[in-house]
Amino acid sequence: MAESQPQQAQPALKKRSTSPAVLLFLALLLITISVMLAAAGRTYFDPEDIMAEQSRVFLTYLVYLPSIIFGLLGVTMLIASGVRWAMIGLWGRGITSGDSDETLNLLRVIGDRQLISETAKRVAYRDADVQLLRDTIKADIAKAEFGAAFVLLDELAKTYGHREEAEDYRDQINAARNAELEVKVTQAITKLEETISRHDFEAAQKDLARLQRLYPESQRIKTLPRTIVQAREQYKRDIERQFLDASGNDNVDKAMELLKEMDKYLTEQEAEPYREMARGVIGKKRDNLGVQFKMAIQDTDWVRAVQVGEQIIAQFPNSRMADEVRGMLDVLRERSQAQLAAAARSV
Repeated sequence: MAESQPQQAQPALKKRSTSPAVLLFLALLLITISVMLAAAGRTYFDPEDIMAEQSRVFLTYLVYLPSIIFGLLGVTMLIASGVRWAMIGLWGRGITSGDSDETLNLLRVIGDRQLISETAKRVAYRDADVQLLRDTIKADIAKAEFGAAFVLLDELAKTYGHREEAEDYRDQINAARNAELEVKVTQAITKLEETISRHDFEAAQKDLARLQRLYPESQRIKTLPRTIVQAREQYKRDIERQFLDASGNDNVDKAMELLKEMDKYLTEQEAEPYREMARGVIGKKRDNLGVQFKMAIQDTDWVRAVQVGEQIIAQFPNSRMADEVRGMLDVLRERSQAQLAAAARSV
């Protein structure tokens, strides 16, 4: 027993002597000795005292050779300590036979895992993969990434055989997608209704075409064409009724505005019953403007005369009255400017 203990202590001592910490200490010691030898040689040896060039070079190498040797040994030891440190740590205890067997077994397990087939890996990690699929599908539903979720459903059903669970997730995805779709459709219909309320039916038709492309399966979108047609017809009936009222009450200005609006919506056949009434309204409007023009001239209200004259030319450009106004308009404008200037000076 007494003899076995020294035998066991000897390998342990050997292992400790080759530890990275010991090697690092020896490397620093050798480098220190190298620096000291170089400093001593520089202090006690002056090559200028030697006249011969060859002797001077030889003696210089001879003086600094020990410093170079110790320096190289120190650098080599330093590199070795770094390598050992990376392999077994600063105070590594080496690798015993038991450690060697354990390491070999570990390497053998790693090799076996590398060689295992993809099918075997899928079987081994089946539960973890299925749970990962579930979590990812739920996350995609929460983020409204329904296309990505549908792809994972196929993987869950076909690869792992969870068809019933996949169908449950499919129902959840469809419900979430339909809810999001309804919100978007509601917002789009609200915007379209605002356009219809402004009687901008041309813009409403463009918006409708866009919605039909975006949501072709929505039943609410499919009912919108009839809604637009009904709103247009109702608006057309309203302006017809208002025109008749304004014309019957001799409200010529309003009748003229409604007549222009009716022209956007009425076809030739629909406008036929209103032709005579429209001619009467137009005639009255023209006569009213003529009377206003003459009265403005009689009152020497040149500013008002210019305004009414320009209105006559704009609304009835081909009438004889418009020709007469054109001949007077330049003079009227000069008088209007003079009148405005006089009014400004009086203020």
